[in-house]
Amino acid sequence: MPIEFNGSGEYTLGVEEELHIVDAATGELVPKIEDIMARLPEDLCEFVSYELFQSVMEIKTSSCENVAAAEKQLRELRGRVNSWAAACDASLAAAGTHPFSRYKEQKVTDQERYRLVMETLRWIAEREVIFGQHVHVGVPGPEEVIHAHNRLSEHAPLLLALSANSPFWQGFDTGFESARVKIFENFPRAGLPPAFPDYEAFESYVDLMVEAGAMDDYTFCWWDVRPHPQIGTIELRILDTQISLPPAIALTALTQCIVARSLEDADNVPKGPYDRELALENKWRASRHGMDAAFYDAANKATIPAKDMARNLVEELRPYSQDLGCENELQGILEIVEGGTGSRRQRKVHEKSGDFLDVVAFLIEGMRPALAEEQS
Repeated sequence: MPIEFNGSGEYTLGVEEELHIVDAATGELVPKIEDIMARLPEDLCEFVSYELFQSVMEIKTSSCENVAAAEKQLRELRGRVNSWAAACDASLAAAGTHPFSRYKEQKVTDQERYRLVMETLRWIAEREVIFGQHVHVGVPGPEEVIHAHNRLSEHAPLLLALSANSPFWQGFDTGFESARVKIFENFPRAGLPPAFPDYEAFESYVDLMVEAGAMDDYTFCWWDVRPHPQIGTIELRILDTQISLPPAIALTALTQCIVARSLEDADNVPKGPYDRELALENKWRASRHGMDAAFYDAANKATIPAKDMARNLVEELRPYSQDLGCENELQGILEIVEGGTGSRRQRKVHEKSGDFLDVVAFLIEGMRPALAEEQS
């Protein structure tokens, strides 16, 4: 069955962030989403939503014309929801995983979709106490969304390495820079997406999965990158949630620029399906080593350090960032390269004291705008 693609304004943005709800004293995840949602003023409710567990909150922007508008909305949202969480004797924190809370102790949100997920996936879903940043970029039509899908998937390993912010899990150091993606890859229809040659192939995949009884619709495809026909976007889902706002905005700008180049530079950008097998290998390196990874570049038959690849990509995308008005925000990628990812900063805090509660305190501080800018 055809899936209508409701094309949206080119390169418009929407950003979603999944946040921890924690006890301010113990640092543990606490099931307080219902309490917080009940207190939110009406004008804020449409930008805050539930997730699978009651200790998780999602904030989301409206459709934004540019990165600056997305940053303004996220800054306001982070500040306001933090205040309402405090009114419920809770704090908010941001990272890809919680350092020590146990997944077995989390309460599931009582909504039909989440009950279905838990009944279907059981232990796999029970472990999914993870937190990601999603970036939507508007594209005009189905042909364009598949171009963006393939080119964004090629860059997904580097985007993951830059966003790596989940080294700890269940009270231990996993040895990974992004443990979150390894946890989530156990979901069906998760991880890197199929390398679709065209939009019809995407429609055929969805038809097959619905016919097989695997899912109700395409929103049960939880890939790292996916077309979102209902709202006319390509959605990047591979990013770990960021501790503070500046790296989250830098990653948003990078995503937007990659999509813009994929649709505008016909002479220098590959066409057709991406090399999924190579991307899988590079993604493994990114999750394990973060920005210390080295990625294989098949086009140049060379292995390139992630830091060099990031620097080169920022330079290549500079003209697009100038056109889109996000040149300064894109430069924030270089701050991640030089200053370290969230995972590295979390480890530094833990190495200093040996106490995971100090790590949670660091994450809580990252939600406070003035301190967040210092931590970026």
